[in-house]
Amino acid sequence: MKRLWPKSLVGQLLLVVALMLLLAQGINSFLLYRAAQNQNLVEASTSAVSRIAYGLERQANDRPGRRGGAMRARRWGQLKYGPESAVTDDMRRLPELEARAGQAFANMGIGYSDIRATTLRKLTPGMTGHLIGSSRDERRNSPINRSMGARQAPTESSGFVIISAQQADGQWVSIASVVRERTPLLVRTLLFQTITIYLLMLIPLILLGRYISRPLKSLTARAQSFQPGETEDLAEQGPPDTRELIRAFNDMSGRVTRMIDEKDVMLGAIGHDLRTPLAALRVRMENVEDEVERERMIAGIEDMDHMLDDILSLARLGRSTEQSGPVDIRSLIETIVDEFTDLGHQVRYQRGDRQIAAVRETLIRRALRNLIGNAILYGKAADISVEKSGMNLLIHVDDDGPGIPEARIESMFEPFLRGDASRNRATGGSGLGLTLASAIARDHGGDIILKNRELGGLRATLILPAG
Repeated sequence: MKRLWPKSLVGQLLLVVALMLLLAQGINSFLLYRAAQNQNLVEASTSAVSRIAYGLERQANDRPGRRGGAMRARRWGQLKYGPESAVTDDMRRLPELEARAGQAFANMGIGYSDIRATTLRKLTPGMTGHLIGSSRDERRNSPINRSMGARQAPTESSGFVIISAQQADGQWVSIASVVRERTPLLVRTLLFQTITIYLLMLIPLILLGRYISRPLKSLTARAQSFQPGETEDLAEQGPPDTRELIRAFNDMSGRVTRMIDEKDVMLGAIGHDLRTPLAALRVRMENVEDEVERERMIAGIEDMDHMLDDILSLARLGRSTEQSGPVDIRSLIETIVDEFTDLGHQVRYQRGDRQIAAVRETLIRRALRNLIGNAILYGKAADISVEKSGMNLLIHVDDDGPGIPEARIESMFEPFLRGDASRNRATGGSGLGLTLASAIARDHGGDIILKNRELGGLRATLILPAG
């Protein structure tokens, strides 16, 4: 069911309207079908009542002395005369038809003491010779009638109606009439009606839906690709409510851009105001005579400088001026691996096929350096491998360290947070490496996943959209 349900607002609106129209048309078709069935039944019973009335009138007007007159009247119209009614007690009677027939007889001045009516799917053997309407099609479909333009009548029948009237002398006169079935014509009429309703209702709704959805799609695309600093506002179009929404989005994007600009100015001032005294402090530390103490002070200054650099990089991530472009991930990883091996670290790379991804090379290089640096820092070595999964490129960085408790894996991406005792300031690091790497990956439409390995250690996977 979820697969058939449209994802768009316009699609859902059209589907709901179509289903409601279908339901309404179904109810209407049922009512029309019932009305047609009743009409067919009334027509058949009217023919039966007319034949009984005409036969009784011929019998009453026949001259008594005329030879064979009574016999001809009884045979005329194939009426059945007898002491018992053709409608037995075990048949389902139709009070409405009986009342109609009684009213008709009364209007024609025909006396009767009882009237019975019923419908049957199959005619009883006793009434097979007393049926009207069965030869109507043969007459209407004859070559003469067709040549004169007479329309062919449908040959289907849905059953038979039997009318029995008891005369004053207690004798019953009965006749059976064919109930015509006009379902094919009714079906064609309903189909034409349904198609017309759908065209008259759905086509304007489709046009209205496109009128509403087009600006919403533009707004969605702008929100997904929003970059601070965009000065061009989205054009206001569509209904008044949609225009108001686009206007509010333009105002919001303007406020966000101004806030980020103010933040960048503040960060630039902080970076300048902090790095200048740090540089002066390091120069003064060069004059410290105690070599051990001097190295500690310089290491502290470098840690502060690296932390400041990570903070500024994280804050300015969304404002990078570098453009995305096709990058050979294999060559990029080999370059980073050479940097670490030149410093004496154990970094192994399982060279695979050449993979291209549209990324910002400088940022991805920094994210990989952070992941590999963590693996070396806490696991003493790093193993790197690359695989392609669907439309994504997976870069795995494995280490042999203590891993991270499962309950703390998600929190490791929070700034300045370390997982356990083995990951503390004594081992170095600002606590922003994973936060910055995750922000870079998500800025590219990817992510970073941390998972403990079955044989020990941690696997950090950088997910990037494959180019």
